[in-house]
Amino acid sequence: MDNELEIGARNLMLCRGVTFDAAHPEAPYTLHNLLSSVRAVALVAVKTTKPICAYVEYFGAPGEYQIWIDVVLVDYDERVDEVEGDIATYGPFDLNLRGDSFVEGRFYCLRHLPLTRKGVYEFRLKLAGAYEAVISQRLFVKE
Repeated sequence: MDNELEIGARNLMLCRGVTFDAAHPEAPYTLHNLLSSVRAVALVAVKTTKPICAYVEYFGAPGEYQIWIDVVLVDYDERVDEVEGDIATYGPFDLNLRGDSFVEGRFYCLRHLPLTRKGVYEFRLKLAGAYEAVISQRLFVKE
C-alpha cells in the first residue's frame, strides 16, 4: 500500500489545548487559544510547561498509519528553505482511520518544544516512510 496517496489532511491548527466531548459526536473537539505566533518572553514557558497542541482533520482510505510531526526552522520569506533542518521530531503516533466518517479529527500535544530563538517554525505532519509532508503549519516566534 502506498500510504502517501491513501490519506490526506486539512486544517492543521496549533493551539494551547484541546478538549474532547463524546456527548457531542458531530463536533466533539474544542480548541483553546489558537496560535499563529508566540512572543520570545513566553519561550521558557513553552519549553517547560505549556505544550502546543496540533489538531488535524484526516480523510482518505481506511487503515492503520503511523504519523510523525517534524518541527523545522525556516526562512522568513515565502520560500521554505530550511535554516537548520529538523529542530524536533515527535512520534510515531498511531492513526486508525475507520472510514465511517468523511473527516476524522485527532490532536497531538507536543511538549518541551525547542523554540530557542525568534523565527518561523514549521510543523510538518508526515506519514511514516514518506518524505513530503501531508500538511504543514507555521508558527512565528517573535520578540
